[in-house]
This record gives sequence, C-alpha cells and structure tokens, in this order.
Amino acid sequence: MQLLTYGFVMSEIYDTFKRAFILIKADTPELKQKVYQLRYQVYCLQLKLPGFCAANYPDKLEKDQYDDHSCHTLIQFVPTGEFVGTTRLILPNPLNPEKKLPIEEHTQIDPGLLVLDSETRKHTAEISRFLVTPHFDRRKGDRRKNAEQNRKSSTPETTPDNTQEDRRKGDRRTADRRSTLNIYMVLMAAVVRMTVEHDVQYWLSAMEPTLNRLLSFTGLDGRPVGPLANFHGPRRPYFGVVKDMLDKLYARNFGAWEVITDRGKYWHRKVPVKKL
Repeated sequence: MQLLTYGFVMSEIYDTFKRAFILIKADTPELKQKVYQLRYQVYCLQLKLPGFCAANYPDKLEKDQYDDHSCHTLIQFVPTGEFVGTTRLILPNPLNPEKKLPIEEHTQIDPGLLVLDSETRKHTAEISRFLVTPHFDRRKGDRRKNAEQNRKSSTPETTPDNTQEDRRKGDRRTADRRSTLNIYMVLMAAVVRMTVEHDVQYWLSAMEPTLNRLLSFTGLDGRPVGPLANFHGPRRPYFGVVKDMLDKLYARNFGAWEVITDRGKYWHRKVPVKKL
C-alpha cells in the first residue's frame, strides 16, 4: 500500500514511522540527563549487562568519559509519550584526534581488514549505546525462533519437500521484515541524522552478531573486521562506509531507506568517499 501526500507517493512504512515516533536530539543538559537515566534503567536494572553494575552509578545516571565528545538522540513513542530507545555517536576527540575509539580499545580489529589513517579517523564515529527498552526489543524472540528453525532444518528426517517449504517460509519472513517498521530501523534513522550533522563518513560498531543480522534486513549490516570479544557481553567489531551502506539500502529496501534518510533528506549519493 502507498499513500499520496503533497504530490509525492509515501510508503506505508514511512507514514507509520512519522505517526509513531519522534527523534529528539539530546543536546541540552536536561535531555542528556534523560539519556543517561534511560541507559541506567535499561542496562543496569532491567538487562543487568556485564560491566553495568548499578552500584557504580549512585546518581542513577549511566555515563562515561566518551559522552563529552558524543552526540545523542532519544526515541519517543508518540502513542504513550515514553522514551523507548536512545543511541549515540562517539565522535573523534577534538582535544586528541588520534585517540582511539572504545571499540579499538576493547575489541581486536584485524589490521588485514581495516586500518584507519589520520585523515579517515577525522570522519569516523562509533555507533554506541544502541538501546531499546525491553518491551520494544524483539531480538530475543527472533533469536529463539531462528535457532529452532535451524535445528529443525538440520534434522535427518527433513524431506526435500519440507526443506523447500521451509525456504519459502524463510523468504516470506525476510520479505515481511523488510516491509515492516521496526525499532532498529528507527534507531538507525537517528544514527544517520547525527552522521550527516557531524560530517561522519565511516561507522564503527561493536555489537552482537544477531543484531547485525537483524540490521541486514534494512541493508545496514556492517562488515565484520575482527573476531568476537567480551565487551559488555559477546561483541564483534563491524565497519561500514556510510555512503555505500545508504546506496545499498536505496537499491535493496526503499521503504527502509525512506525512514532512515527521511526520504533522502539525510543522504548524498554523489559525495566521493575513500574506500577502505
């Protein structure tokens, strides 16, 4: 289904996004405090992730040394008014441009896969604190379903016809995910807005492989550049050239592209970018 508005055809997924979510740039002390409160609530109290002990944050604000040179966005769910997610971009340290990003300190980036020179580092940011409140998070359910499907498809009793049917169902599930708005798509829309504002051309991120696979349904999965590491749980370093990823998204999933770039407002196809 497509909707016509102001002379343009608007996809249903974009219309849903505009009606359901507001992206709020957290650039005031008050809004930043809401970011830190949300991170504390989710990471320290609800998920209790490794490295996020509530006792270490007596002010109930989860923040670190990188927040001073980061930009932040809050995701507000319109029907309830609550904040359901937040993310940040860790930008190059203006006082020390050569300073490594946390992903470089806590994971092992393979120099055969990625080397950042001084010029590239000026335009590289790390996607960090990619947070969704638990009741909006569907990763655990997806992970369990995928594991069960993989288990069934690998049993000796599976017949060729059943295998073909499983593949058809898998194709339908993939199509459904690509045509349906999800909270990770909204978070990536926030990332892209901050990216354009701060002239970022390359993304680094440390995330669960499962999350990177989920992002692949929007076309924004990163390229692995190192092995799994124990960084707030099992995380792998990923790298992406922003322009290439958004170009791929445009060709692969137009509805997601509309959401993530706000219908092209945050996308520049002809900007030359050095390949890494």
